[in-house]
Amino acid sequence: MSESETNSTPEGVVVEPSENSYTDIVQFIDHAGEIVKETDNEKKSFLSTISKREDFLTKGFDYSVISILGPQSSGKSTLLNLLFNTRFAIMEARTGRKQTTQGVWMGIGGESTGPETFLILDVEGTDGRERGEDEKAFERKTSLFSLALSSVLIINMWSHDVGRYNAANLSLLKTVFELNLQLFQKKRNHKILIFFIIRDQDNVTPLSELRRVLLEDIEKIWKELSKPSEFANSRETDYFDFDFTALPHKNYSPDQFKTQVDILRQRFLDPSLNDFIPKKKYRNEDVPADGLYQYSFNVWETIKSNRDLDLPSQKEMLALYRCDEFLESSFNQFTSEIKSTRESIEKGRLVNNFGDSSKKILDDAIKRYDEPSSRYHPETVAKKRQVLNDRILTDLKYLFDKQIEKLYEKTIEFYNSLVQEAVKPVNGGKSSSSSLKRSGATNQNGGNIVIIPQFNIWAEGTKKKSIEYFEQTAKQSIVPGSDWTFVEELNVLDEKMTKEISQLRENQLEKLSSLMKENTFQKLNPILLKITDQASDNMWQKIRAAYNDEAATNEKEYQSRLTNDFAIGESECEEYLNKFKEGVLENLKSKISDRAEFIPMKMRKRFEEHFNMDDKKLPRKWKKQDDIATIFQEARLNAEKLIDLFSYLRIDEQDSKTSYFSLLPNGEHEENTNTNEIEQDKVIIAYKQCMTMCENFRHDTKNDYMQALSEQARLTSAGGIPGYVLVLLCVLGLNEFIAIITNPLLLLLVILLGGFGFVLFKLGLTGPFIDYSSQVLVHIINKIKDIVLHVENISHHAVSNNNSNSTNGNKEKRE
Repeated sequence: MSESETNSTPEGVVVEPSENSYTDIVQFIDHAGEIVKETDNEKKSFLSTISKREDFLTKGFDYSVISILGPQSSGKSTLLNLLFNTRFAIMEARTGRKQTTQGVWMGIGGESTGPETFLILDVEGTDGRERGEDEKAFERKTSLFSLALSSVLIINMWSHDVGRYNAANLSLLKTVFELNLQLFQKKRNHKILIFFIIRDQDNVTPLSELRRVLLEDIEKIWKELSKPSEFANSRETDYFDFDFTALPHKNYSPDQFKTQVDILRQRFLDPSLNDFIPKKKYRNEDVPADGLYQYSFNVWETIKSNRDLDLPSQKEMLALYRCDEFLESSFNQFTSEIKSTRESIEKGRLVNNFGDSSKKILDDAIKRYDEPSSRYHPETVAKKRQVLNDRILTDLKYLFDKQIEKLYEKTIEFYNSLVQEAVKPVNGGKSSSSSLKRSGATNQNGGNIVIIPQFNIWAEGTKKKSIEYFEQTAKQSIVPGSDWTFVEELNVLDEKMTKEISQLRENQLEKLSSLMKENTFQKLNPILLKITDQASDNMWQKIRAAYNDEAATNEKEYQSRLTNDFAIGESECEEYLNKFKEGVLENLKSKISDRAEFIPMKMRKRFEEHFNMDDKKLPRKWKKQDDIATIFQEARLNAEKLIDLFSYLRIDEQDSKTSYFSLLPNGEHEENTNTNEIEQDKVIIAYKQCMTMCENFRHDTKNDYMQALSEQARLTSAGGIPGYVLVLLCVLGLNEFIAIITNPLLLLLVILLGGFGFVLFKLGLTGPFIDYSSQVLVHIINKIKDIVLHVENISHHAVSNNNSNSTNGNKEKRE
């Protein structure tokens, strides 16, 4: 970890701490594994240093021991300095990743004057190149020492090492757990908190997932421990609590790193927090502060003298070393060989025969390991062989899971393709009579409704094909000899497809209902249009006959398709038929309602046919003896019948004589509110709307009535001129007559006017012409009056101006 502090010289070389620079930080165990003794003033022992700290020695049991383990140069010392205000030596990255902490260093946290007191152990990092072959034994001893003393044991590790057996120090942890049970657990009366701090977490893998992996590894380690008989049935949680946190990269995300460290620092310092870390239950209540040095001394001597902690036999050690090399070499080769397969799967492509090809790669990897390792310690070789096998299978299981995940998606796509093929419109969307019969497709508003024939049989076959496709590929993806299964995914797929088919079935049933309704009205619509245009008194009788004929035909076909295509039982079929009938009736009501919008036009047309036309369908010429009022009343009532005719749905036989917009003896209308006769869901035009149409119609026809009366009056007066008036007109107008016939211009004008008047008379338009001429004449007279008044106003204004100018001139002369 490339972290730098003020602990480096200007050239970047790390120096060992001294009394002058770090008064509270001393080396307890040196690089050789010996407890440091004080030599003059150059090197202070932990005993002499702690003896000067009265504030610590008087704490009694009120203190916590916190130690940290982790790889070399992973930032352990830096983290301790930030958390506890200590000054452990840290690495300067610019001069190389060299070991800074050697052995075990101890120090009292800088917050010792606060509510919490900490004794901090900074332990030499693991995997250091400086120690060489002695590394493992010393690591075990220092790790066990830390575990024996600690209330909280911090495991500092890289996020990318999670899941790696050695890199994550899991092998070391296993040995420490085992020896801890043998040496110290019998005397211990408190749990230890093992606190994992995961460094450089990039948020790609969430902390919860890292936590899960580590807990699984710890549980596995515990099960594999060689335990004393009294601990045979124990669990790791009987002796340890586990906690986890993650920190971002210190250099790449300095602000976030500082924020997270500050939060973590509070968890060590504030006992009021729910996630406070060094709880009292983790403290060693048997060792007071003033006896800590002697206790630490005894623990280290016990660890040093115990042979179980020393290196195994040379043969086993050599086997361990070499087998690790063979294992890593074989695993690296496996990683290279599986790379193309991994890339294909991670890009979302299915790999054919994944199981067999992976098995071959696995066998090759084991073979590569077996050949060179066969000369070494058999038990060690077998253990490492199993480790290699497990590591490879773990990697392959990840790819298998990805393969099954993609296979699930591909199976759904395969199923959807079968559905799309089944519901694809026939003839590219152009339906014909033959294709309609074959597939049930019909063109509606430029689209198609496609009903899958024999749906139940098709659905069963489609599901079977999809499941077989999934099972076949999934079986080929299992590595022979593994215990992998895809039962859970298969069950999820089965449930998914059952749900999809159920939804498709409902959709198909809705489409079938719509199709049959449309087929019903395809033939019924032209008939309805013709019947409603005629609007005869027996309109509903005709509609009923046509409706019953078409509905019965399509209802029978609908029932047949429900039974045969969807295997619907009798009771359920009856429900669908009832809904179908209700839907057809509702559509019929809607069609009649649409036609009812033209009632005002139909009423006007019918009224004019009866009032303005005679029996020969010619324009009526009113005579003196015609009873206009009676004819008008009959024509109006005959037209108003249309409102009642369209206002109520009379498709049932018992509704044939039902009247909704009832006519009263006085010629007015009222709403029929008899609940025994009227059903509100059959009302097409509401009563208020009926009244509005009726009132508007009556208002519009008043002019026809008044015009008829006016025409009758003019015709009557025109035929009643006395004969003597005609004789006087001839005698007195003789001179004017002679003057006209002798003047060609006047004669031509009289002939034109006479011909025009004769045409108006024959067409019965004399009355309207006179009325129009009168209106024009009145309009002209009004215009002339306006012009005259305007001229008078201008003249009056001019006179006033002249008088004013004259007065002003006289005044000027007098002045």
